[in-house]
Amino acid sequence: MMLPKLVLTGGDGPPVSLDRVPLASGGRNEAWLRDFLLRHPEALPAADIDPAYADPIPVCREMATPAGPVDALFVNRAGALVVVECKLWRNPQARREVVGQILDYAKELARWRYEDLQREVSRALRQPGNALFRLVADRHPGMDEAAFVDAVGRNLRHGRFLLLVAGDGIREGTEAIVQFMQEHSGMRFTFGLVEMAGYELPDGRRLVQPRVLARTVAIERGVVRVEGPGAGLADILAPDEADAGTMADGVPANGDEAGGRRSFDPAVLDADRRWRAEFVRRARFDDPDQTTGRTGYGRVFLPLPMRWAWMTAYSARSDNRCGNTLALKGDAGRVVFDALEAERDAIDGELTDGMEGAEVAWRRRGDLHWIEASRSFAGGSWTAEQEPAQLEWLLAATNAFVNAFRPRILRLAAEAQGTAA
Repeated sequence: MMLPKLVLTGGDGPPVSLDRVPLASGGRNEAWLRDFLLRHPEALPAADIDPAYADPIPVCREMATPAGPVDALFVNRAGALVVVECKLWRNPQARREVVGQILDYAKELARWRYEDLQREVSRALRQPGNALFRLVADRHPGMDEAAFVDAVGRNLRHGRFLLLVAGDGIREGTEAIVQFMQEHSGMRFTFGLVEMAGYELPDGRRLVQPRVLARTVAIERGVVRVEGPGAGLADILAPDEADAGTMADGVPANGDEAGGRRSFDPAVLDADRRWRAEFVRRARFDDPDQTTGRTGYGRVFLPLPMRWAWMTAYSARSDNRCGNTLALKGDAGRVVFDALEAERDAIDGELTDGMEGAEVAWRRRGDLHWIEASRSFAGGSWTAEQEPAQLEWLLAATNAFVNAFRPRILRLAAEAQGTAA
């Protein structure tokens, strides 16, 4: 296979073509790649795969689990865990085995409590106490230890991780990954296959370029979505959750064009990735159990502890609007929606008080019921200059939206379950 070259231009000299060279040469092995990533976490394309895992902080190497030692572990200030398995490929079978191996790690981690993770991190680092939190607090002074511990604990409990297989010379097709994913679809992990391409510089140094070859975006409830280079953004969301962000007139509520077609302008996509990462980084809720979940084009999911209900925060650039939705699906969702409607006056009052300028809509379509509170901003079209003010509004509005709905949904769901019993 003909490998691509990089070209260095500029400066006083002529352009220089850089030849692709295997990382597995000159004594380099998987341990070298692992240590390289721990020294240079900025080389991990975590935010490109899911903004919720942006800015990973190196934790330790060779952390023991019942499935074997994890090559490298990272965590960010939001308590999002990144598990990395390194492989300098030698044969196709090794590629298949390493994907299965990292899924086994995730399965074991999902059985842990925070105390188990703290113990094994401390053993790997040979540091007593809460070494995991200290690593993060050193990078982000002023962090709340209890909030961090709770966030990591929730991610462990729900099996919510970013699993990255990083290697050199990966040629695995995405179809071969799906068979591994389906066996582990009860958890909520995100998976990425990352190629670390090496190039020889004229002075003998080596340039390492990460490339995301494939990623899964929604491994939960038995739904598997695999995204490779050039895959459509329409595949990012599970079908039921894609419906949650649409209005009854068929116009999507996350900035899609009419008819479900999305804008693929690279500048818009890049702005959307930055928006999602910033929202996840800054989101704070009065309710200590509320978290941000996975993200999709134009939206951030706000999970609830039942499969038939979820919330989102979204930014619709096509009509310069942002807001929140609560979606309720199926018979259980209908029962709770009907009960919420009985409290509609009180709920609408809470939303308009806490979400300045918002319009509230209650809608039904088939077995989907949803409530949307959104605000349209002046000017008619979105601009980058407006985004900071819109983000400030949405962060405060989302907290108000969660306060209005989360306790009611939990109460009504418990009442409905008690009635059924």
